[in-house]
Amino acid sequence: MAEETPQPVSIQSRIAALNLGQVGRTPGSPPTVQAQSVSEPRAPALPAPINRPFLDNRQKTANNPPTQSHGSAVNRPIGNEPIEVLPAPSIDRRSSGTSQTQKPGPPPKLPPRRPSAQPPPSLPPRRPSEHQMKSRDSYESMSSVTSDMSSISAFSTTPARTSTSRAPSIEGTPGRVRAPVYDPSSLPPLPQKRSKTEDMPTKASLKPGYTSPAVERANAALAPPPMPRRPSKTPGPASDALASVKKLPPELPPPMSRKSPLSFGLNKTTETPPPLPGNRPNAFGSKLGCDSDDSVPPPVPLSSRPNLTQIQASKPRPPLSYSAESCLKCRDFSAPDSHAARFPRQSIPSTTVDWLGQQLTSPFPSATDKARAIFTWLHHNVAYNTKAFFSGNIQPSTPASTITSGLAVCEGYAGLFAALAMRAGLEAIVVSGHGKGYGHKALAPGEPIPPYSAGHAWNAVCIDNGEWKLIDACWGAGSVSPEGYTKHFKPERFTQDNETFGLDHFPGDNAHFFRSDSRVLSWEDYINPVEGEGPLIYDAGEQGLSKISFRPVQKQIQVSGNGLPPMVRFQFEKVCPHFDFVKNGSGKPYVFVLGVHGNPLANEKGRVDYVPFETNNASWWLDIDPKELGAGGEEVSVFFVRTIGDDDGRGWSVQQYKDAKGRKGMGFGAVAKWDLR
Repeated sequence: MAEETPQPVSIQSRIAALNLGQVGRTPGSPPTVQAQSVSEPRAPALPAPINRPFLDNRQKTANNPPTQSHGSAVNRPIGNEPIEVLPAPSIDRRSSGTSQTQKPGPPPKLPPRRPSAQPPPSLPPRRPSEHQMKSRDSYESMSSVTSDMSSISAFSTTPARTSTSRAPSIEGTPGRVRAPVYDPSSLPPLPQKRSKTEDMPTKASLKPGYTSPAVERANAALAPPPMPRRPSKTPGPASDALASVKKLPPELPPPMSRKSPLSFGLNKTTETPPPLPGNRPNAFGSKLGCDSDDSVPPPVPLSSRPNLTQIQASKPRPPLSYSAESCLKCRDFSAPDSHAARFPRQSIPSTTVDWLGQQLTSPFPSATDKARAIFTWLHHNVAYNTKAFFSGNIQPSTPASTITSGLAVCEGYAGLFAALAMRAGLEAIVVSGHGKGYGHKALAPGEPIPPYSAGHAWNAVCIDNGEWKLIDACWGAGSVSPEGYTKHFKPERFTQDNETFGLDHFPGDNAHFFRSDSRVLSWEDYINPVEGEGPLIYDAGEQGLSKISFRPVQKQIQVSGNGLPPMVRFQFEKVCPHFDFVKNGSGKPYVFVLGVHGNPLANEKGRVDYVPFETNNASWWLDIDPKELGAGGEEVSVFFVRTIGDDDGRGWSVQQYKDAKGRKGMGFGAVAKWDLR
């Protein structure tokens, strides 16, 4: 068989053949030589390089650095191991002209790593530090946790974090540090304890150095200056004798005898009186002794004796003990009324309610007297603001502004009263509603009832025995007329009962009636009562008369037509049966008369005859023919005789009035009024 002629091989084919021959070999190992049989024919030339099969991309691995420890580098495990190794492709050389890809097999094992005999290099010696840190004695070693970031692997783009911890050493665990065994015998011996008799070593004086050159100068400044040297004397015989005598210490004074505390008066007997002084001056300047005949004591200086009457007069009178038969209408309020007059608004040191409320009410333990003192003070120091009222320019006020200006309307009176009362410890509220005050007109017969309207304000205060009392400090201080404001004290606005108070006051809240019968009136019954409009009452409370006791009840009195009664009785009475005009009022009662126009004696136009009322000092009455009252459209009124001649009308009897009638000039004051029809 003829030998085949070798085919020429290119350089690229040889390089590819060499690369294929390196597949599966361990790096660094010698090439494997395969023996060929002599009888075998020579292997044909390598074929042209063929296209290698497509290999999957190798998975990227994470760079896992070795675990750091304090052990030897020989015992460290191999680090940076790949996740998976892909086998190299193999080519079947025994195939004729074609190459087949075998199934991938396991990769060859890596050769074992030989331990290095060379020891690791030693660390350089540590430089001693000036600042040493003393660690605390512990049976466990100090632990720390370190964290490192590995470098970016060639096969990975994500940095991986690995951490190692240093914890207390445990026997048998690599990479741990164990604390040394505690051995008490290895400790240095303790120094000997110093006895108390040994002297403490003195501190050495500071020496100047490079860092403290001023120490010497400071020590020199602190040292006292040297004393001058004394001149030497020639020793004489006297000085030698004194030098030879030993000096003795000075003698101490004898100790004083201590006195017992009982000698100062404790536990002494009280049966024996203390001795009187032997010499006492008498009224004539001589001295009284045991053998003196003058036994007259000196006179008592009366000029320095305190006057009890003056002391009591400067203080408010204590509240009286009221009997069960007494009532609020006949109670004596002279003490709170006089006390309230001692604090004029212009002289008080502060415009706040704290000081004023305390000063007005502190002398009185009774809640009723406290409220009365505030009520009376408002009459003396606050006037109605008629300018703002008639101009319609009423502005809101505060208690402080009312005290400062001294002007207010009903809202200002009520607000200041409530503020002072609450400062005094009383319960008080401001009540708003409708009041039949200035400008009010009664409804005519058949006139429709107007809607409710509120334009007035007053107070409700809790007085003695927990009773809620309705009072009107504004109407009790004075009255308003087209001519202006007239200051006139009306105590009945404090003493009248709540039922009488409700005749001309209608609260907006039904809870503020405070009637003794718990009755709640309707707006219709208040504004248009069933019995019709009553007479106009002017000044009955000041005279001690009951406002609801006046008869006839209706304001209109018929004096013409059929069905006239034969007599019309006019009657009224005092506020309560036990009311004393002298003790509880302003003095003895006046003589009350009725002014009529139709009396036959009244022949001249406009002339009025004043007929006196009969009385028993508890009630007053007068019966008169309706034809003698006057004509329709005229008025009939009740008056009190204020003056008779130059004398005051108080205390005059009816007979004395009749005797003086027509012979002395008289002055009258209106009490009530009716209309004739």
